[in-house]
Amino acid sequence: MTEHAEQLRRIPRVDREAVAGLRRYAWLVGWWAAGRAVVFVSALAVDALGPAGYLRSEERGSALGLLDAWDGRWYRMVAEYGYLLVPGRQSDPAFFPLYPVLLGGLHRLGIGYGAAGILSSNLALLVALTLLYLLTRELLGEGRARRATIYAAIFPLGYVFSMTYPESVVLALIAGAGLAALRRRWLLAAVCAGGAALARPEGIFVALPLLAIAWHQRRTLSATGRGLALGAVVAPAAALASFPFYLDRVLHDPLAWSRAEHAWGRHFSPVGIVHAVTLLPAQVSNSAWVIRDVVFFALYLVLLARARRAGAPWAWIAAGLAIVALPAFSASFMSIGRFGLLAPPIFWGLAELGRSRRADRAIRVVSIVLLVAATVTVPFVFP
Repeated sequence: MTEHAEQLRRIPRVDREAVAGLRRYAWLVGWWAAGRAVVFVSALAVDALGPAGYLRSEERGSALGLLDAWDGRWYRMVAEYGYLLVPGRQSDPAFFPLYPVLLGGLHRLGIGYGAAGILSSNLALLVALTLLYLLTRELLGEGRARRATIYAAIFPLGYVFSMTYPESVVLALIAGAGLAALRRRWLLAAVCAGGAALARPEGIFVALPLLAIAWHQRRTLSATGRGLALGAVVAPAAALASFPFYLDRVLHDPLAWSRAEHAWGRHFSPVGIVHAVTLLPAQVSNSAWVIRDVVFFALYLVLLARARRAGAPWAWIAAGLAIVALPAFSASFMSIGRFGLLAPPIFWGLAELGRSRRADRAIRVVSIVLLVAATVTVPFVFP
């Protein structure tokens, strides 16, 4: 023991702190790696054994082509060629710009667009899990923070976090914005919040918890701090509003996003959720996979209620509810399961359900089994 202690004393202080930090987060890295291994092995099994399903030939030509499928193609097209609106046809102005910018940046480093998407999404998930853990720990304590992070790493629909999709980037930015605000780093919170809204429209709802945090800190912030806090609250809306201006400059049509959404079958209206329910039988007859999204929609509502019971702030619950419910106002439940991945309270509610050792183990086992099943069925169902 004396010799070991002497060796530790010889290590520079900075190095000792780095080693301690690595040990402190080794469990997090391990669960991130385990979740990604499940997804990668499942994707490789699909490539080796089939089925090909609706995957395009270019996706079937790569061992991990499954992870570059569906919307990944559209994000790659934006990164490579920019935006192009085809009236009345599905086109790429429906996809927000931050993620294609990230793909383009990695491509300029010599990485192919497909590889850039898979690489950036998986590394962004590691960042997202770290920030989710730190945010949850400050709000709900260590135990719930660990469970929420583990469950996020192996969540059944979490294969999307490994695809050429922006979900892992957006989750990192949303959690980062909330954490920065709690720590009074409002300029960083503004950057993260604005980035979230430029990657997915649901990112705008991070403004709700930022507003609540700013209001709570209002008496202790300096005049400059209050100004920065206000800027962070407004940043998501400002970033979202900048997208139509950009589309007007490059396509001469500020409504290009809305027109593209119509072609993709999404038209938002105050009674859209009523239409989503009434049209559900017809949608199920066309594709029974929509039932999966309806099930997760209901599950998310339950988990949001459980998160509130665990003590999650109302502003975060409201943001989570908006992220989950808003897509239903487009008259369809399709893809709501994926959209819910952007709401941290979903994982907080699951952490509340996993308080007992038996429940915790059950959630982990069921999640991994369902993650495998969800990944291997990607060729047949839109994520």
